[in-house]
Amino acid sequence: MRHILHTFFILVALLAVPSARSIAADRYAKEMAMDMLRSFSRYIYNDCEDIDSLYACFRGENTMGSNEAGVRTNADLSMLSAFLCRYDRHEPRLALMAEKTLRYAVHTHKAVRRKACKDGRYWGSTSVADHQWESSLWAMSVAYSAFFQWERLDSLMRDDVYRLLKAECDYELERDIPTGYIGDTKAEENGWEVDVLAAALGLFPDDALAPRWFQRMREFAVNSYSHPSDADNHTIPDPWYDNSTISSMYRGANLYPDWTLQNHDFFHTSYQNVVIQELGEAALALRLFQGDRQKWKSETLLHNCDSVTQNVLNWLTLPDGEQAMPNGNDWSLFLYDQVTSYSTMACMRGDADALLFEQQALRKIARRQQTTPDGAWLLRPDVGARRMGVQGHRVMMTWLMHHIFPVGGMQPADVKDFMLRHAEARILPCQNIVRTMTSDYFACFSFSKGKRSFTGYIAPITTPEESNLVVPYRKYNTGNIVGYYTTEGARTNARLIGEPEMTLDGQFFSVKASLAENDSTIRRDFRIKTTPEGLEYTDRARPIARNVSVKADRTGLMAISTDVFTHETRDVETTPGKTVIDNTLTILSSPRAEAIWGDTSTENSITTTKIYPYGERKAWKHKVRYIVGKGRE
Repeated sequence: MRHILHTFFILVALLAVPSARSIAADRYAKEMAMDMLRSFSRYIYNDCEDIDSLYACFRGENTMGSNEAGVRTNADLSMLSAFLCRYDRHEPRLALMAEKTLRYAVHTHKAVRRKACKDGRYWGSTSVADHQWESSLWAMSVAYSAFFQWERLDSLMRDDVYRLLKAECDYELERDIPTGYIGDTKAEENGWEVDVLAAALGLFPDDALAPRWFQRMREFAVNSYSHPSDADNHTIPDPWYDNSTISSMYRGANLYPDWTLQNHDFFHTSYQNVVIQELGEAALALRLFQGDRQKWKSETLLHNCDSVTQNVLNWLTLPDGEQAMPNGNDWSLFLYDQVTSYSTMACMRGDADALLFEQQALRKIARRQQTTPDGAWLLRPDVGARRMGVQGHRVMMTWLMHHIFPVGGMQPADVKDFMLRHAEARILPCQNIVRTMTSDYFACFSFSKGKRSFTGYIAPITTPEESNLVVPYRKYNTGNIVGYYTTEGARTNARLIGEPEMTLDGQFFSVKASLAENDSTIRRDFRIKTTPEGLEYTDRARPIARNVSVKADRTGLMAISTDVFTHETRDVETTPGKTVIDNTLTILSSPRAEAIWGDTSTENSITTTKIYPYGERKAWKHKVRYIVGKGRE
């Protein structure tokens, strides 16, 4: 009880932080971000490895290596060190770390070659014949680190930074601009190419190659969130410069017609929003690096960000600032690292919804940081120090957005108003995703063709801390709600039979579909519908092969977070056919069985415990209701 009360009071304190309605939104965001970055500096100090009098490197998955696991971590943490020295406090030790890690990053680049990485190689791209995937993203962080320290860099170091950025941009001038939207969008890849070109333009606006960098930057920007409609878009984005149209710069679609995208072979919410961050960071670099003399600017830099936000992301945004993940995730969960997307839209587009969710996300990031002993952003990160660098990168950019593009007197939207505007059930047809949001809960279901995954979840949203009760969980080809069978002599898997039937009725949705499971030895016909109380699942399964022997029936499973970030302990009441979790989510099952509460594992950095409504019972027909609140039989 003492632990539960302690956790409760922490949450109350965090939720009680004054909003922008009482404190100017810019001040609020900057103070929150800077406080977190100061705390994170403890992690930064502990992670730096001194090499010699000239060099140091931040430790990661491949410390001092020439790949992403080595270079990106060092570049991001070097940038954060330099940022803190410039905008917060100039601590000699931190400044020396920023200087030495920057020198290591620059001198190990292929265009500079003053020092080899520990594997004897150099990193980066210099031409089509000699390029490295993603190197422009790391080079952008190097550019920011150099800018923050520019006054302290000698002429030789400044020249080396120029050689690095010129080489990366020379490659951008030579290469093709990729497009594609099935399974592996090139949206976020093109977004980071925009970043390095903007950084070079910002630091060296009068370079002889600047006009070519500018044109290429615009082309990559248009082909980040590129949509089929761009082919007929004759808008001239930069009439001050030339008469180039969107259609003339368009190379092909990276988005589906419904504005969604796929990466890693499924609809991936993280990649759906990350392009906004990249394009915003490019616009920021142009403004920040050029200072008072703004030679280069372009309206292409936030191309289609409004359409993606309004047609996709807003319909997946929960009241606490998290974005729903219908297909789950293959990165760490509950990061709220879309915060910079919100900052970009708030600061550069005057989006009051984005300002609201930026504040919510900042609170959640701060709450999670408080769970670690050294200022790290999260426990059990998926990619170690690299995740720490990326998360710090996002928080830093949020501070800079409000520093360079202040929102002034703009107030955040009202959360209840946002929910009312997005209460209607909605289908994302190109992804076979359906969602709804009431005043009490958010629910969604997805039929992912790429991953052949059929799963969903329900998130109570009556209070901000409830949104993370249920973990987006995928196992085998299903996961939450549908669950799965395990049988003798057959693998646990599922494939869709035909196409799902999805219908909308105002605020609610209904789904009908059929699955062939366990190496096509079982057929399951199921229906999912949402109601004012929650979500209802019904099915009828039958063996379609001889001698099917069911070992376990995991139909109706739901993954519950039992993490230090959410709640390590849950109040779980179970009786046959009924499970109540924290007086928040009630699971009613028929035929009645004693549910199993257990099977705890770490899922995408979150400690997760599964509830199996049918326990040891095995059934061919199920009805499960997920009710927000205590519920009644």
